[in-house]
Amino acid sequence: MSAEARLAAIRSGDMSGLTAGEQARVVFHTGRGCVKVVRGKSTSKADRAVERIFKDAEERVAAEHAAEESLRKKKIQDKAMAKAKKRAESKWW
Repeated sequence: MSAEARLAAIRSGDMSGLTAGEQARVVFHTGRGCVKVVRGKSTSKADRAVERIFKDAEERVAAEHAAEESLRKKKIQDKAMAKAKKRAESKWW
């Protein structure tokens, strides 16, 4: 799954974009929230924990995506510079 697809999945609330560890933590906190509901207590702490996991994952994947894009742009720029240098060195005219 590409970084862009993972980012879209995370933003839509889908767990498929998360790492296995993050998925496990979401399931753990969801379970904690279920126990709180059964006991008639507030689930706000578990809800905040799940939101924080998704927020952190979104930031991480967005940074990965930005790094991939800058690397791709650098490769394109390097190829263009090499081509320009080669054209400048060849004195066919």
